[in-house]
Amino acid sequence: MIADVTYKKGEHGELKLDVYQPQPSGKGKTPLLIFIHGGGWASGDKSEIRSGYRNALLEALLAKGYAVVSINYRLTNYDDIHFPAPVIDCKDAVRWVYKNAASYHFDTENIGIWGTSAGAHMAMLLAYSEDKDFYGATELRPYASKVNYVLNNYGPVDLKALFKPKLSNFILWLVKLFYKRKYDLRQSRLATFSGLDIENQKEEVIYFTGLYSPVNYIDFRSVPTFTIHGDDDKTVPLKQAKLLDKTLRKLNVPHEMIVYAGEGHGLKTLNTDQISRLVTSVLVFTDNNTKK
Repeated sequence: MIADVTYKKGEHGELKLDVYQPQPSGKGKTPLLIFIHGGGWASGDKSEIRSGYRNALLEALLAKGYAVVSINYRLTNYDDIHFPAPVIDCKDAVRWVYKNAASYHFDTENIGIWGTSAGAHMAMLLAYSEDKDFYGATELRPYASKVNYVLNNYGPVDLKALFKPKLSNFILWLVKLFYKRKYDLRQSRLATFSGLDIENQKEEVIYFTGLYSPVNYIDFRSVPTFTIHGDDDKTVPLKQAKLLDKTLRKLNVPHEMIVYAGEGHGLKTLNTDQISRLVTSVLVFTDNNTKK
């Protein structure tokens, strides 16, 4: 692994990525995936790829001849980092890959994007949007941000449905009264994500959550997608994945989905056999979407 490579500098410091490279095959350029960690847009680190089922998938991808680039991005806060800053960084990481492809022997004809939770949200937003969307660093603007496919691991696709910004004050009061932890998490996520006054700027919040919902970027040209989700996910409900499946299939965009019974957010209790079968399914999908 080549650790902590700076791909971008800005007012909030340097943003880094790790490059995992397969054993040299002598076959020329290397297909790759870019990994975006989760954490509610406000926490987490590129090292997440080394935990749980993700590590098994990483090792299998490397053994199969793929390179994997795991990235950090600006984390949202209550002060000065809000959307779209994190997804701009993710786009710039892809542009960095294009810019530096020759140095690392990357095959820019074969780039996949892989994300977990909030990282999956941004992976889909990145994959379904246009090159011209979410421009960031000036020196990276000349480069493309196109990817061939996306691996969606329990990511939200419709932020309006997830955060429910249209709820009346009375309903919110009831939620706060009976489900205070869930209420506080919603308020915190919306505030750091948007930077808006969620009590007094309801219309702006409604617009904002729609603007950054991947489902609103999908059309018949969207890239093939592979989704995994638990049916007991309380953080990002399964209906988010079902909405994605319905939308993609309606437009004849290839989509595969695996739903894990009894699994919550993060798929933390998958057994060895489930992980093995998951890895096999992902490798078949990536191979089918890799240009030979």
